[in-house]
Amino acid sequence: MNAATVRNVRRKKQNKRIGDKNMKTLNYLMEILTVSACLLSCADNGEGIGSPLKISKDYNLPQSGASEAANRRILNYYDKYGSFVLYDFTNKDAMWVMSTGNASKGGREYFTTLGDPTNVDTMLDYIEDIWLKYFSEDFLKKGGMPYRVFLADSLYMQRDFGESGGIVKYPTNYMINGDAVIIAGMNVISELTEAEKKSRKVELFNALWNYYKGKGLVDNPEEFYAGTDYITPPHMSYDEVGREWIYTDEDLDALRNRGFIPDYNAYGYTKYSEIFMQYSETNTSWSNTDGATIKANDYKYYLNQIIQATDEEATEFLKYPAVATKWNFLVNHYKEAVGIDLRALGK
Repeated sequence: MNAATVRNVRRKKQNKRIGDKNMKTLNYLMEILTVSACLLSCADNGEGIGSPLKISKDYNLPQSGASEAANRRILNYYDKYGSFVLYDFTNKDAMWVMSTGNASKGGREYFTTLGDPTNVDTMLDYIEDIWLKYFSEDFLKKGGMPYRVFLADSLYMQRDFGESGGIVKYPTNYMINGDAVIIAGMNVISELTEAEKKSRKVELFNALWNYYKGKGLVDNPEEFYAGTDYITPPHMSYDEVGREWIYTDEDLDALRNRGFIPDYNAYGYTKYSEIFMQYSETNTSWSNTDGATIKANDYKYYLNQIIQATDEEATEFLKYPAVATKWNFLVNHYKEAVGIDLRALGK
């Protein structure tokens, strides 16, 4: 075999190897295209890969035990506001929060007990009467009704003091826990007096108001604080007979003319509910409190008076222009910003 023939044979073998390699590459590419086409087909059919994920709800509604009418109302809350109103749940469920995942907070344990489900109708009337009716549907849809609303019979914090004190339970009516609110009293709601309902309403409102502020649903308007002197200590007089510092009528007029009112006290006026208190020549609650806290207290005192004071009590405050300016600002501001009439809460 001459040299030319050898070269031709080698060239044919090399071309065959290249052809075989190209064919394998082509086959591999065809396999990829076929799989891709199948995936696209599956996605288009809504089956297999590419189909929408089915996310199950956290709770199944309706629950069992309450009347059909009550369950329909609960379903309506979910449809309108995306909120689960629950009366059948575990304590772990009610107390769970993403940060801790348990019911123990700083050595304290929180517990709930379930109520009689036949009382759910009355409980729903109750939360409508003391809470939901005061807020617009738009506000409730934006998060004004928390994601979970637990209706319980009792709610309490428990501490174990060991041999010295044993286990002590501290009952409470409400608790905000993450994106949930726990409302107690299911088995006793029908027995509450109007005064007790009002007291619980204010308690719930204050808890929810802080929750709303934390969620950015309610603002803290800086205009409320404008024009108020939070630095100069108010004047108190020393009573030689009682040997104590007191607010005379003149002192109170000066305090009100500066725009300060006391925190609400259901048992009547006390000088200790004022924003400034003098105990001695050198010891005062104003000088020992930072400016941010003084402002926060001022806002809180106004809010508590607006939602609780009687018309007669409000009239006494509103005769002072500085008080009327701040009072009316808060009332009008939240009517426009949130759609809530704070004064209506006190009725």
